[in-house]
Amino acid sequence: MNEQVDLRPSKSPPGGGTAMTAQRLSTRRGLSLIESVIATAVLAVAITGIFSALAAGTAHAGASADDLAASVAAEDLLDRVLHDCDRRGIDPLDWNGHQEMPGELVDAQGRPILGGAARVGRRIVVEESTRRIGDGPRIEGRMLQVIAVDRTGRRLGSVERWIPQLNGGS
Repeated sequence: MNEQVDLRPSKSPPGGGTAMTAQRLSTRRGLSLIESVIATAVLAVAITGIFSALAAGTAHAGASADDLAASVAAEDLLDRVLHDCDRRGIDPLDWNGHQEMPGELVDAQGRPILGGAARVGRRIVVEESTRRIGDGPRIEGRMLQVIAVDRTGRRLGSVERWIPQLNGGS
């Protein structure tokens, strides 16, 4: 019973020879540093691609919404001017230079226009104009152009209408 126990760590693995252990250790290996860096780069490229596509889609949707709001706002103001000219006898030239900035659009009753149309502004240019149908007589009239702009002043679109002066002009 006087057996001595050696508590020092053994240089050979438990159960046997060193040749077998060296072979087993060489086949089991983890990721190297270069493999980790490459995997991280591939993942970063994939994530960047996904977010770029989402950002482009969002920007395109915003531009489409602005285009739609611009056309609605321009048509609305042209309708208002034509109504004033037709029903109230107002000369279209009285509207020349009228401008509403983004966020300040109002309808025919003077109420603020909210929603997507509030992101655009509009202005109207009215000029005296003469038209001729074929070889017929010259007809005096007014060219109305409503221009819709964004918050930076960039032109989003416009609508035009020519109105003849029926009573020999004014």
